[in-house]
Amino acid sequence: MSSGFQPGQAEITLPEWFAGSSEEAGFLRLVLDHVSDCLVAVDTAGTIVLINEPYCRLLGGEADEFLGRHITDVVGPQTKLHFVARGIGTHVGYPLEVRGHKLVTKQVPVHRDGKIIGAVGLALFSDYDALKKTYSRISKAELAIPQRPRAWQSKFSLNDIIGTGELMDSYRDAIKVAAAYDLPVMICGETGAGKELAAHALHALSDRRSGPFVWVNCASIPSELIEAELFGYEGGAFTGARSQGKPGKFELATGGVLFLDEIGDMPLALQGSLLRVLQMNEIVRVGGTNPVSIDLGIVCATNKALLDLVKVGRFREDLYHRLNVLPITVPPLRHRGDIPHLAECLLARIAGRLGKSTPNVTDHDRNLLIGYAWPGNVRELENALTRMIITGTLAISVQEVSSTPAEPDATQPLKDRIRSQTDAEIRAALKQTRGNRSRAAELLGISRAHLYRLLKEPDVK
Repeated sequence: MSSGFQPGQAEITLPEWFAGSSEEAGFLRLVLDHVSDCLVAVDTAGTIVLINEPYCRLLGGEADEFLGRHITDVVGPQTKLHFVARGIGTHVGYPLEVRGHKLVTKQVPVHRDGKIIGAVGLALFSDYDALKKTYSRISKAELAIPQRPRAWQSKFSLNDIIGTGELMDSYRDAIKVAAAYDLPVMICGETGAGKELAAHALHALSDRRSGPFVWVNCASIPSELIEAELFGYEGGAFTGARSQGKPGKFELATGGVLFLDEIGDMPLALQGSLLRVLQMNEIVRVGGTNPVSIDLGIVCATNKALLDLVKVGRFREDLYHRLNVLPITVPPLRHRGDIPHLAECLLARIAGRLGKSTPNVTDHDRNLLIGYAWPGNVRELENALTRMIITGTLAISVQEVSSTPAEPDATQPLKDRIRSQTDAEIRAALKQTRGNRSRAAELLGISRAHLYRLLKEPDVK
């Protein structure tokens, strides 16, 4: 059977071909309806463009009810098919629970002329026993599918930002507005609230979505290396440098978006160089002499009050105003009002990833979820739900919202207020992790080395 595409014709996308009236497309749809296994196809946006009759029967509806909807809305948030359709992985033997049916699936991208145009999901087995019998007959090497090397890219979209209510609707609307303009974006929010997820969604919505999404955490790189990390270096520029040199994150992000996480921790000495890059759209590698032109979007994130840092001389005011063109605030979890709904969605997603059944959320569990302050926000919630899936019990310490780090006294000098707030957040994180410094650093969104440096400073207990 021919591909339905002849030289000289305009390129036909996956959904256009499936929905077409050609004999080949009609014949394919008829054949797939007679296949006993469930099959669904999506385009690069994760929208369902084809679903066969067996899958419709399992879902309890007609094809027209599912076509044009996002795959996560129909199958559930635990599916990976929308990621596969963007070139992010291939999954064979992936467990999936749909409408109470346990499936083992194969999710692979569809290529045309070397370009991914969608993805297909196929239910290989309807129970785990069948998988075990088959797996015992073949080797792991035979199950493995080689992965194509892939460049930097965003892994999440706006559909991955789960939440209900006016606050979350306004938050998603702010992301849509910012994505429509090629201007710097500043994402502010508490640790674990989802700032990086917002940055991924911005890239996926923007006109630069076909370009790379390059990220760098300004707090995790030693100050003496961050310049080379951002701007790259020429061969032999310093001891230990590669002989052929290395491009920096700005060069790698050209044509796409550079995400500068924890921008408030960027060394003051480097902030002037960053300002010049934003003004001139060019960089000079460390040890280099020639400027390199760049064309990229800038998205920054911080959990610090940058204006306070500006006032104490730790952040340049001109850089602040250059970056804070389109600000977005990520709502803290305790203010959202949708924690039970979010928890149920995350439970299904985590359970699917772990190959476990989704536990029921009792009224007692809901009271625990609502009554806790969640200083670590969504990241902490995900950890608690993961333990719930593994242990069968939701175990958290109920606290009031007021138990989160208290606001510093406004009568204190500004520098002392910043120090006091930092100390309070560190103490809260260490208490939450029972003194585990590595986990506390992860909760705070900083490197372990950065936490150790803060702990060495006076007044931190």
